[in-house]
Amino acid sequence: MFKEFMKWAIGFPKRAYTVMEVRTGFATGLPILSSGLFGAYLVGELKVIPLLLFIICGYSFNIVANVANEIRAYLKNEEDESTFTEHLGSEGLVRGDATLLDACLTLLGMIGVGGLSGLLLAWLLQSWLLFTLGCLGLLAAITYSLGPKPYILYPIGEFVSGLFVGGLSSLVSSWIQTGSVTINTLSFALISMLMTVFLMSTNNTGDYEKDLGVRKTLPHIIGFRNSILIIIPEFILLLLAWTVVCLTSFHWWVFLFGLGIFALQWYWRWYRQYYKIEAVYPEMGREFGPRPLLLIYHFHGWMSIICLVLFFLNKGIVNWI
Repeated sequence: MFKEFMKWAIGFPKRAYTVMEVRTGFATGLPILSSGLFGAYLVGELKVIPLLLFIICGYSFNIVANVANEIRAYLKNEEDESTFTEHLGSEGLVRGDATLLDACLTLLGMIGVGGLSGLLLAWLLQSWLLFTLGCLGLLAAITYSLGPKPYILYPIGEFVSGLFVGGLSSLVSSWIQTGSVTINTLSFALISMLMTVFLMSTNNTGDYEKDLGVRKTLPHIIGFRNSILIIIPEFILLLLAWTVVCLTSFHWWVFLFGLGIFALQWYWRWYRQYYKIEAVYPEMGREFGPRPLLLIYHFHGWMSIICLVLFFLNKGIVNWI
């Protein structure tokens, strides 16, 4: 019995990985990092431990939403071989690489990690507002796919995900560093929100046929082609927000650097091909789903580096708390 338990325990991390979709956790973790460093750059002071705790909390809650979605897909038989993305870090429950017990334990574990880091952050900063927002974030992560009325079933999924995963997490991260909400931090948060909307929209559009009769997403309301075309005005709004951020906070070269990222990751590697799609096809989600995630990686990754470099060039002060 003990040997069997040890074998199960040793193999658990590998099985847990197959239901976590670790890569999309960075869709929250990286915006929190870049927004926190942006806020530190603005005020000339970096609070290291609060930033690290919030990154852990946000990343964990994103994984909670992912695992909850895996559990729902398994219980409702929403996935099969024709819909697999062939990514080893997801769909493990449906493929049989992990069990329902593995998924539930992973869910509880990530709730624990995110919850404890969030509670510690709220305690350190003596903030009931952070505690309240953390509870709402956890509730949003769980009810994304689980519960009597999960909002993944409705056309509001893209907006709610964008609001919590990108927008609020980004805004709160900069607020923790600056102690205030300003036009530049709001604009930076809007960029994060819109990038998350791109990610959710692309996945929902790729699942257009699969979701028929199961859930009603925004593409079902506005139509397949319109769900692709709506990205254009959303991107124009993103460019306006980026212009505001740079006019209020950065030198001209940072603005041009950001435009270069958008040109490469938004247009060249994603939208120029995505725009041409006239009808859904089986491999669409697999081919285009990850591309907005790469935009998130590159923009927030580079912004983190730029803000950190500018922070030290301006002789910013580093504090643990």
